Amino acid sequence: MRKTVCVLAAVVVFWLVSPAYGQKVERLNFVGGPPAGVFGIFATGIGTYLSKNVPNLDVTVTATGGSVENIRRVNGGEAEMGLSFASDVHEAFYGQEKFKDKPLTNYRSVGVVFVGVAHAITFADSGIRSVEDLAGKRVAVGTPGSGTFASAERVFRALGVWDKINRIPLLGAQAGEAMSDGKADAFFWTGPEPDRVTMEASTKKPIRAIDIYTPATKTNFFKQYPYFARYVFPANSYKRINEDTSTVGIPVIWYVQKDLPAPLVQRIAEAAYSKDGSAHMLKVHAGSKDMVPQRALNGVTIPLHKGAEDHWRGAGLQIPEAIRAK
Repeated sequence: MRKTVCVLAAVVVFWLVSPAYGQKVERLNFVGGPPAGVFGIFATGIGTYLSKNVPNLDVTVTATGGSVENIRRVNGGEAEMGLSFASDVHEAFYGQEKFKDKPLTNYRSVGVVFVGVAHAITFADSGIRSVEDLAGKRVAVGTPGSGTFASAERVFRALGVWDKINRIPLLGAQAGEAMSDGKADAFFWTGPEPDRVTMEASTKKPIRAIDIYTPATKTNFFKQYPYFARYVFPANSYKRINEDTSTVGIPVIWYVQKDLPAPLVQRIAEAAYSKDGSAHMLKVHAGSKDMVPQRALNGVTIPLHKGAEDHWRGAGLQIPEAIRAK
């Protein structure tokens, strides 16, 4: 009798300490980017918070090549969540540019996590003062498949220098190191401001941010790519950059597989965009200042997931007709 009671007690204790008293644990794969890159940092930050604060949820973060690869993986069912630039999210969903006539529509948006600011950076003594001066120079433009590479091609092709620069396929910290080691004359990088790669370069010697916005206004760039907008690096936003410099920026969108259960996605969005979630993400990266409810739909151009829409409606946001859940 005593043995039976002990066995029953052990079963009850196991049942009580199991997740939500035996409820199934949801396991989600979140694709971000290179581990040291900003996509990887944000995906890890969000995934860690969700795993700790959403009951019965276990998020695994997978390193990838970045923005375009992430969309293909989520669309193809290799992952449940991903981060990509609004440009790639939009063009893939509507079958434009590199996705011409081959739309990928098995994903839905959740919200904005940060604004990817185009950093075209060189050392002040390089002799490079404008986009035109990049012709013939070695420029790290990101790895093919990454959002940085896609944005670099859009920007530099529109400005007439894409085929004139010596393109180096390096991303993030590796791009910054190449410039510091004299193996690149400049780097192009799209990430939140302040950007760690740029900050690190500025510790070596004076740097210069190259104005992208002004020459872009003299082309059809903003008509062709309406998801880009003007962004200004204020003077002293980075060490040794002593003057305001205009560039362009593009939001980064968090999205999920369209078939994920709506209640799960609603709980995920509620946790990540809560006050505690925002406080956590600010500790992860200062660029997450844009990951707040009032900015969550800025730059979203594809339909929301039903669970995300339910959350944002509950939070009091007006949902534009074009991005309502479908």
